[in-house]
Amino acid sequence: MSEPAGLPVIELSYAIELLSKKLEIQSTEAEQLIRLAKLVRLPRGDTLFEQGQPSHHFYLLLQGQLKGQRFRPDGFQDLALSFFPGEMIGELGFFDQAPRTVSISARRDSVLLEIDQTALEQFGEFSRSVYHHLIRMLVSRFKRELGYSGPLKQHQFILFQSFVRPEGFGMQAVEGFQSAMARHCELRRWKQLGDVTPPSSVSAKDWVVEMIETEPLEVLDDRLIEELDCMVVMLCASTLNDSRSCDLLKAQLKSADDDLPVWFVLVHEAAWVEQSVVQRIRANFGSGFKLLHVRRGHHSDNARAARHILGLTLGLVLGGGGARGFAHAGFFQALEEAGVVVDSVGGTSMGALVGALISSGRSAADVNKALAISFKKGLPFKLTDYWIPKHGFVKSKAVDEVYQKAFGDSLIEDQPIPFFAISCNLTTGNQFLFEQGPLWKAVRASTSIPVFFEPFMAGRHVMVDGALVNNVPVDCMRTRGARKILTVDVGLEEDITAHMVDDSSVQMPTMMKSLMRVIELGGIEKSRQAKVISDLYVQPSIEKIGLMEFERREEIVALGYEAGRKAIPDILALLHKTT
Repeated sequence: MSEPAGLPVIELSYAIELLSKKLEIQSTEAEQLIRLAKLVRLPRGDTLFEQGQPSHHFYLLLQGQLKGQRFRPDGFQDLALSFFPGEMIGELGFFDQAPRTVSISARRDSVLLEIDQTALEQFGEFSRSVYHHLIRMLVSRFKRELGYSGPLKQHQFILFQSFVRPEGFGMQAVEGFQSAMARHCELRRWKQLGDVTPPSSVSAKDWVVEMIETEPLEVLDDRLIEELDCMVVMLCASTLNDSRSCDLLKAQLKSADDDLPVWFVLVHEAAWVEQSVVQRIRANFGSGFKLLHVRRGHHSDNARAARHILGLTLGLVLGGGGARGFAHAGFFQALEEAGVVVDSVGGTSMGALVGALISSGRSAADVNKALAISFKKGLPFKLTDYWIPKHGFVKSKAVDEVYQKAFGDSLIEDQPIPFFAISCNLTTGNQFLFEQGPLWKAVRASTSIPVFFEPFMAGRHVMVDGALVNNVPVDCMRTRGARKILTVDVGLEEDITAHMVDDSSVQMPTMMKSLMRVIELGGIEKSRQAKVISDLYVQPSIEKIGLMEFERREEIVALGYEAGRKAIPDILALLHKTT
């Protein structure tokens, strides 16, 4: 056999088999495609192309692994993708001749086929079916961009290192975590990478995880990083008092860089998240890792940590909708009664407020209690909190005090359930994702109704209600890794009407109702998209509830509970399908 595109015989055989399977073409067609394409070898860390560059080629990945990143104009990353052998890269820009929408680089040493217009046309003459296969792959990519999850990797390698004391609750936490992992996959434990033997067979239904449990390493060598899918570190407060452990962890994070996902599982001797410990961890190790919490007495924490690491999480997305957002509390109560545990929660506006309460680990009863205290007689403001507006009808101080009282000085990263909130950045015109920092500030920014509340100022940036840009942030939950997404939408597409008082006069909507409706309409396209890309979409029967009818809290909570009870069979079916 000759060597098309400069591939050795062994690699060529593998490439033909891979393309035949992934593109559903004959082996002769796969070989011809390889002959017409240009071979590209991309070392780990090198860039294939950058966001904004012209799109003259598209690529097929034969070996290795690539990562894609998309950045907003304000510099924040809002999309992260991984590409594995057999996948197509850069085809969207190639076909519509638009600039690249993401930057692509090699997470591992990679081999690709580069295809230009001439090569594609020549291959089209050889195989007329190629366009059918390209369309199918394009549709698959569009679905992925919209948030559909791809297949889970069947054979994973995880480096596990424990820095907790080998006795007491620390040891229980380690054993509980490993047991939780084993419930979702065939977990094979090894002392070092060289000990791993291939599984006897891996069928389409099997899922094998090789867990390498070494003594803490001084450095992660390139070969280890090449093989690993992620690194898991279990640590506790005493770890921070051991200078050698801290030095080892810093060296590992430096060698992992951004090529290897790193999870810190923080074990708390208390039944709550010890905020001072989290602050010390951030001060010592920066932010090059994802943080999960395991608290004493909370058995669901270990299971949640395992699902995050394995990519099996259930994300709960709560939409904005003014007073209708009380329905989220009732829905959460139905989940709790059915034993459904969420792994992450995110929301906008009133959904951010209820989501923040849930993320703190409160029970459904405590969430309801917190809302009852804050909204005892409708909106939680006194007459003296209102003034002739220059920036908003309600003074910033009054709004700040409500949220500071509810959340104290806790941080988003302190919450046992990962959380995010969406706000609209009027300065840049983009949505802003709050996923770290003071919890009360995130909720304050996400619920800042323009004109009614004074805006929330984040430095020189003006933050207002997130409903203006993304009222039901399912896309954000997906990009943060949720495998399955349960969405509760309390917005309405058709809401505001003028009522006839008699034959000759019309009752106009109030100023606040009109304002709230304008805000809601700002994110209506995102809300429509949420229906499509959610795994399960629920909309409580809140049609007769006004956006500003906060005094009807108990009634609205009951409507959310009713919707949750009705949805439980579908939710349980979704969870069964997930695991």
